[in-house]
Amino acid sequence: MAEEETKGEEEKKPKEEFKLSFDYFNETRLGILALIVGVIITIAAYSPSLPALVKGIGVMLVILWGADSVRKTARYGLGTGVPSIGVLAVGFGLVGAMTGMAIGSAVYDMIGPAGILGILIGIGLMAVIGYVSGILANGDKFINMKIPGLERGMMELAVAGTLAIILECSIIGGTWDADTILRQPVLGTVPPVAFVALMFIMAGFGMLQPLNSCLGADERRGRTLLMAIEIGGINCIILGLITVMTLGAVQGASLIVLGAIVWVVFYRAYVKACLEESYEVVGTGMIKTLGG
Repeated sequence: MAEEETKGEEEKKPKEEFKLSFDYFNETRLGILALIVGVIITIAAYSPSLPALVKGIGVMLVILWGADSVRKTARYGLGTGVPSIGVLAVGFGLVGAMTGMAIGSAVYDMIGPAGILGILIGIGLMAVIGYVSGILANGDKFINMKIPGLERGMMELAVAGTLAIILECSIIGGTWDADTILRQPVLGTVPPVAFVALMFIMAGFGMLQPLNSCLGADERRGRTLLMAIEIGGINCIILGLITVMTLGAVQGASLIVLGAIVWVVFYRAYVKACLEESYEVVGTGMIKTLGG
């Protein structure tokens, strides 16, 4: 009888489900990981032989880092400043990306393969500009916002935005070579830079929307970052569709598949987290069904 009761108790115990945790990858560790991997993939992205799939992973990682930096910087009550700082990050990134791609390509033409390290000049330049912007925003003699860690946050956002734009350009164009990105047509007479507005929106949306959506007294880092990864998947789907037209189905299809898998998995995880952590769920339909 005792054995039967024990078995019955074991059967009643709910099965523990795997849940993605960001406890180990705190803000600093996530930033270091994203920076190292993002820079390595960005340097390698000069080569047209690097698969778009690998570049897509880099894009998702730096967008996740950017979203975490937005959360860290804007959770002190900026409110409507969340979209602003996300757009600012990608604005930094656009300048840094174009500068880095131009310098890296020019140095490559002069000294050969080692010249691709010139891309680091654009990345480093935006890190400095981002940090100085944080100092000016927090300085007593300037804007005096007094936001803890704003200097570091602005520096991180500038670098994350730069890496995101460079990688997105290299996905569509096959390389971040400036001549290819700015002048060489990939769709008739359309160069990759023609898609820069779309790339700007996708990277900015991935960085600002997670906190903008989750902002409030019950905001939790893990749930917020789930949305960042999900949006990164959507970015890969869109980039993959464009890549099918610019580089062919082989490069684009793999990126679409990666983006679709990431989007489905992390969208579901985000919805489940919302349902489990909310006081009450009102309404029916697809989202309600997913929670059942």
